[in-house]
This record gives sequence, C-alpha cells and structure tokens, in this order.
Amino acid sequence: MQTWLNNRYRVIQTLGSGGFGETFLAEDTQMPSQRRCVIKLLKPVTTSPQIYQLVQERFQREAAILEELGGGSNQIPNLYAYFQQDSQFYLVQEWVEGLTLTEKVRREGRVPEQIVQELLISLLGVIEYVHGKRIVHRDIKPDNIIIRYRDQKPVLIDFGAVRESMGTVVNSQGSPTSSIIIGTPGYMPSEQAAGRPVYSSDLYSLGITSIYLLTGKQPQQLDSDPQTGEIVWRQFATGVSNEMMQIIDHAIAYHPRERFSSAREMLDALGGVVNTVTPAYQVPATLPSSPETIPVIPQTTHSPRPNNSIFLGSLIAGGLIGASTIIALVLTRFSQSPINNTIGVTTPTEIPTLSGFIPENTLTPQPSKNSISNNTTPIVISSPQGNQTGESSFYFLADTAFSANREAEANKQIRLLQTQGYGNAGMLWIPDYPNLSGKQLFEVYAGKFSDRASCIELLRSFGKQNPDSYCIFASKNAKASPDRFYYKQITNSSASPVVSSSATENDYAFLSQRLVRDEDLANKTPLELDIMRNSIFAKYGRKFDTPGLQDYFNRQSWYQPKYSSQDFDKLNLLSRTEMQNASYIIQYQKKNNLLYFR
Repeated sequence: MQTWLNNRYRVIQTLGSGGFGETFLAEDTQMPSQRRCVIKLLKPVTTSPQIYQLVQERFQREAAILEELGGGSNQIPNLYAYFQQDSQFYLVQEWVEGLTLTEKVRREGRVPEQIVQELLISLLGVIEYVHGKRIVHRDIKPDNIIIRYRDQKPVLIDFGAVRESMGTVVNSQGSPTSSIIIGTPGYMPSEQAAGRPVYSSDLYSLGITSIYLLTGKQPQQLDSDPQTGEIVWRQFATGVSNEMMQIIDHAIAYHPRERFSSAREMLDALGGVVNTVTPAYQVPATLPSSPETIPVIPQTTHSPRPNNSIFLGSLIAGGLIGASTIIALVLTRFSQSPINNTIGVTTPTEIPTLSGFIPENTLTPQPSKNSISNNTTPIVISSPQGNQTGESSFYFLADTAFSANREAEANKQIRLLQTQGYGNAGMLWIPDYPNLSGKQLFEVYAGKFSDRASCIELLRSFGKQNPDSYCIFASKNAKASPDRFYYKQITNSSASPVVSSSATENDYAFLSQRLVRDEDLANKTPLELDIMRNSIFAKYGRKFDTPGLQDYFNRQSWYQPKYSSQDFDKLNLLSRTEMQNASYIIQYQKKNNLLYFR
C-alpha cells in the first residue's frame, strides 16, 4: 500500500482488509491539526467499462447519503471526503477512537441488563433517525458499534450501502443490480440474507447483538428451534429479567411481521417513558419520497404483542422508585449530551454506566454508613460499604468538593451535571480512599474511569466549562499517588500525557484504549520503549524469557505472572488495539534502532 493517497493523506497503518477492500488510519496533511481519519478503499467486483460508470454514479450517491447521515447525528462518523484514484474508490471518514463492543466483551465479560438497556436506548435513537431517511444499515453487530472514548457514546459505523454499490453488475435483462448480499451471518435475518432487507432487519441485528452482550455467546454458538426457526438463547441469560428477554425475543422473531415494526416501538417497550424526554434526533413526520436512497420493502405494521403490555404494566405496577430513577436518568442522558462499561446485579439506587463496562469484581458500591445522612439520599454514591477491598481504585473527573455537612448541596451539583448530560456524575467520600487527603469531604465528579487516558480525554472538553476540574486517582492503596492532572495542564496541548520512565500499569493503560501515536514514543530511551511495549503483555500475566524484562516486571506490584511465553501466544488475550500497538512500537523501535533487549 502506498504511503500517500490523493496527494493529501499520509497512511499510518492498515486497520483491516476484506473482500470489499481495505481500511487505513491516515493523517490529513492539509488540515492545520493534521487530524487523523479513516480511509476506506472500495474495490468494484468487476472492472468492466460498462459497469464502471454505474458504480461511479452509485458511489457518489451513497457518499452523499453518508455525508447527510453523519451531519445529522453525532453517533455516526462524519464523511470528510471521497475521491477516485487509479480506478478505485475511497471514502475519508471521521476516526472514532474507542473500543468495539466485541473488544469490550472479550476483555471484560458479559454486560449487565441495565447497561444493555442503556445501550439500546441510545442506539435505537440513531436507528430511528437512519430509518427516517429511508435507509437500512444492514450490518449492525458488535464489531460495528464503538464506545467512543471522548464521551462514552456508542457510535454506529460501517453502513452497507457503499459496499453494495461496489457489487453492481448487469443482470440477464440488462438492468443494473447488486451481486452481493450485505450483512454478517448470524447477525442478519433470513429476509436480508435473501437480499430483501426491511427496517426490522436492523432491529433483529440489534437484538442478536444484545444477546451477545448479555450472554457472551456469538450467534454461531446458539441453536435455533427446528420448527419455528427462533433462536434459543435464554438458558445462557442468567440474571436477565423476563421482561427484557421478551423484548429481545420480539426483536429477533424469525418472521419480520412478528418483530417490532419500528425503532420507536422498541424504544417504547424498553422504557414506557421515552416520549417524556426530548428525542436526540428529530425524525420527519413523513418519510422522504426520493427513490435515490436504499430501496427497502414496505413492512406490514401490527399491534404490539400482549407481552409488551405486560412488561409496561409490570414497570408501572412495581412502583420501584429506584428503577424509575434509572430509566429517567438514562433517557435524559441520551438526549443530546455526552454519556458515559460489567457484570453483576445492581441495586435500584445505582446509575448504570458505560464507562469501562465495570468488571465483575468492581460493582457500583453502596453508601457507607458514615457518609450518608438520615435525611437525604444521594443520587449516586461511590463510597464503598464496609470498606470492601473489592473497590480498589478508580480515576475520577473531579468537579467540586463539599464538606461533610453540605451533602445536600453536593447532590444538587450532581443533578445539575446529570441534566448537562453527565449521567455518571456522582460523589466519592474522600476518607474511603487512603491515598487521598483523608479530609472529611465529598468530592463531586462528572465521570468515573478504570484508566487515566479516558479520564483525561473527557477532561479536555469538560474543563472548558469547569476550568478548575482535574482527574484524580482514588485508591485503596494508601501508598498510591493521587496522580492529579488539572485541565490547565492540557489546555495548550493536544498531546497525550507523557508517561514516566518508572512505568506502572496505569501509566500505559492507554495502550489498551487507543492506537499509539508517534508523540507517545518520542524522546523515550530504548529501555523505556521495550518496557512500554511489553507492558501490553505483562498486564495479562505473560512471563518473559529475557531476564532483564522479567526482573523489571517482577518489581511491579500489579504484575502477576501466569503464562509462559509459549502458552500466552496460544490464548489470544490481546484486543485488536493492543495487538496493533505492540506491532507499531516494535516497528518504530526497529526503524529507529531503539531496541534495548535483543
């Protein structure tokens, strides 16, 4: 692959390749920021001159649709440009830094029901907007949903329309048609596999995605009823409510007429109070009549199944104040503002969070007896009950500190932050974290993170309205550094914080979160680069054959050696981002002769 495209874009690395083409990460050298972007090379299935003009026309039309979609939703990547070069077609799109849902589940396990509900509510708003444009996505799956680091919103990527245009051929009647089916086996329903997608095809794919999140099972690992064709999955969904399973069953019904007729109908089934919240996207009252968009088969509408009424009735009849609070706050959070990743049962007073898909041993804590007054109930409290050691450490985006007798004011500040879109806003009780000052203070925070990089990413935008804000590392380990990092320290710099030579696991956490940049590697010694690269493996317990490396990591308190180098390579524990970063760093070292351990 050439290093430059269109005399403008410098290719940094290949992100993926397949039958339709390749995807690259690149820098736009004609922008002052040298912003990074994703470039998709699309290859027509035929180079026939007769077909090329048709492909070109379809490509331009579908690119215009992508531009419109990205401009109308901040959960769809923007289209920056498109061009042709050497008889090939290229799209230039916004680079979304984050983790796909596949990577999240692979690293952190199944997702609890409340978090899945939150994801669905956000994504259904996007799908409703897309369907309002008479477009069917056709490839909704965990790989095509990214939790964006900047604001923790789920972003829907990789629409199938342009790929379909690359499959244009002329049929036996002389008419242009597509020779390929868009979609992923297991995630697309039967009518889509037959080349006849409808709106509810996307809802089916979203339902299968939900099953993957709730169970950790890929579609190929699930059986189907030989008589009805329905997916058999409930036995794997431990801890999932019957109401939630009914909603998913409705979405993944074999026949389109048995599914939800629209994204709005599925939204209503999920919450029942969706209509009380300002929608994130304004959907036109009538669908556009333009035939230039993706053709879809009109779908027969139907009355909701009785089990939806049962579900909504159960929400009302239950009268659970905590559950109502969760739903209301979730819906508020998804209307226009940043949102903030998983296993476990949460209590009604907890606010579900996407920030980190919290692993099984770090459930949202309960208030400690000494930190809550008898007269008020905070919205979110991060003060662990009984000082449980399971609640080890987190990064918090600190906003305001309140003394112990000003808890009510702290709660008002939390509510204000939540109305501004920071649904993860809460408070922590300083004495519960021994590495902090120990003063009797409540610290109100806008976000809670498992790594430093994610906290600082949100700090970049949050600090513009709250310039005194900072990220702080709160730990049960009294010897740990608070690691405060103020907004003013990054005001005039877009570079990531420089890690120290005495690396710790938290120093290099960003290597699991985003792709490494040259500025992350600049001015580092060969030893620092070797430690940086191998920390990717060390976090999973890999042992090292090089004595110097093994000695170094043995001195790190977080390191727990488990696997020999030979066994580790067979386990496939690394995420795609981690694999790419390890490869990039070693290439950088070789290119610049910066290898320490040879």
